[in-house]
Amino acid sequence: MSNERFTYIDGLRGIAIAGVIITHAASITHIDGISNYLASIGGMGVQLFFVISAFTIFYTLSKTDGQPFQFRDFYIRRLFRIIPIYWLGIILYTLVYGMESRGWREGPELWHYPYHILLVNTFHPLTSSSVVPGGWSISCEVMFYMLVPVLYKYFNTNKKILVLMLIALFVLPVGNYLLNKYASTHWLAGYEKSVTNNFFYRWIPSQLACFGFGMILYRIWRKGTYQHIISKRSTNLMLVGVVSLLLLVVKKFSVPLPQTHHVYALLFMILALLLSAYPWKLYVNKFTVFLGKISYSGYLIHFLVIKQVTLAMEQYTPQLTTGPLYFPIVTLAGFAFTIPLAYISYKYLELSSVSWGKALIKRLSRSRELAVN
Repeated sequence: MSNERFTYIDGLRGIAIAGVIITHAASITHIDGISNYLASIGGMGVQLFFVISAFTIFYTLSKTDGQPFQFRDFYIRRLFRIIPIYWLGIILYTLVYGMESRGWREGPELWHYPYHILLVNTFHPLTSSSVVPGGWSISCEVMFYMLVPVLYKYFNTNKKILVLMLIALFVLPVGNYLLNKYASTHWLAGYEKSVTNNFFYRWIPSQLACFGFGMILYRIWRKGTYQHIISKRSTNLMLVGVVSLLLLVVKKFSVPLPQTHHVYALLFMILALLLSAYPWKLYVNKFTVFLGKISYSGYLIHFLVIKQVTLAMEQYTPQLTTGPLYFPIVTLAGFAFTIPLAYISYKYLELSSVSWGKALIKRLSRSRELAVN
């Protein structure tokens, strides 16, 4: 892990966004059978994003230990990284669709917009992804940011993290289940069951363990734990193979606890640790690394691309929308159009907003130095 950018982390981000694109292409084309099962695994790319996010956040914070305004600067960096592009997403989807459906669920109402602007859209069952498709994961990420100071400062020993993970893996899911049952018959009684289930799946109590595995990954990496095992090439390859196989079959063997998305987060943590020693080309290559770098813009844009591709096919090649080629065409077109659009967004919008955040931090630091002097 001598490379500051951590190439294998970008590779995993690329795998994550590729999986998400495939999942949403499968969803909008309504495929079924084994193809649908395999495609649905890609949806766990969101949990992979969460694991990676927690790791990179804790790593970045460790480089600023002892500095004044450590968390102020952290919030400036992260929010400038997230918010400007997300707000542009709100504008883009509104210009294209207005108040109509974005392709997966009903369109938003006007009162949904403040939730998305403030990135608290996971706080209401109807708003999680209504304005910006997939916006729930961005909101959940921001909710994790709010917890970071406590998690970083207090949960700094193996014992404390073990307690945190036991709560996140077992206590919170049970509480979430009971709250869901109560809410479904009381204050959320008027909503469809799928809506309430999505709500209780998408908010931070349900996803906290996924971020927790990213925290554990950081601690293992920092201490060099298990390095003697994963640094053996043959052992590493065998373990990568086992983890890869488990990623394909775990969804078929769901149990109440730990929940399936938590098991995937655990597997992603192990995979990331293994790739830190040997970045195998299957996962870490020029294509996945490039995808990883543009993954945030790609995540926000691909919903629009996939929906527009299906609309175009319905208008110009309706005969293909009922056959076996529908899903692969939408998937390939999704990648073909999303990648260049995401690259443009990354180069001209994302990097600019990141630079604005850095400039603000420098300005605030300079003002503090002048005040002290």
